[in-house]
Amino acid sequence: MHKILVVDDEKKIVHMISEFMKIYEIQVVPAYSGKEAMEKLDPSIQLIILDINMESLNGIEVCKKIREASNRIPIIFLSSNTAQCDKILGLGVGADDYITKPFDPLELVARVKAHIRRYRDYNPNVKGDENKIIQFDDIVVYRSAHKVTKKGQEVPLSSTEFKLLLYLIDHVHIAMTRKQILQDVWESEHYDENTVTTYVKRLRSKLFDCSRDQKYIQSIRGIGYIFEAEIFERNQ
Repeated sequence: MHKILVVDDEKKIVHMISEFMKIYEIQVVPAYSGKEAMEKLDPSIQLIILDINMESLNGIEVCKKIREASNRIPIIFLSSNTAQCDKILGLGVGADDYITKPFDPLELVARVKAHIRRYRDYNPNVKGDENKIIQFDDIVVYRSAHKVTKKGQEVPLSSTEFKLLLYLIDHVHIAMTRKQILQDVWESEHYDENTVTTYVKRLRSKLFDCSRDQKYIQSIRGIGYIFEAEIFERNQ
């Protein structure tokens, strides 16, 4: 059974999510504040649903604290604010997804399952695949260890950012539309193509810190993106 942490100071919301997840054999650990969430977070948790607008320690601050300790566990933000700036802020601090209230419980379950699948695919403690190492220039990607380094220094990536990077690497020298990337990486119809644009910007800012480095993920007007690099892959 999957195990997730649901954090919201509205107890009715937590209860509703818990009951619905139970139908799909997903165990919910409830938390009603940011402080309680930090106390209940442990290695058995596979995903966090986190309300942004909580008193005292809000969701943004909780997400920052979690990301200081781990970039692997998926985080889905809940918010009653539909403003685009709020969504960008949430994704900018390390969340993997964002859903607004009121939401369709089936859509939430679909997103939870998709993110847990990615977590299982890219967490070495869950899946013991062969340790593949990918290198291009001074960037090294440890495929099964969910780890990326640049000039020997680790670059913190969320599970979705890591999957997007691997997807681009696996399709090197191939022009990919935003729609293709959205379907293959997010595996859901509940997102729009702006999600891809946002995540590409995040990857660029984390991995490629100057304008000439943007040569790796190139924008193609009217189409999408193409990843250009000389890739070397080996076993660890």
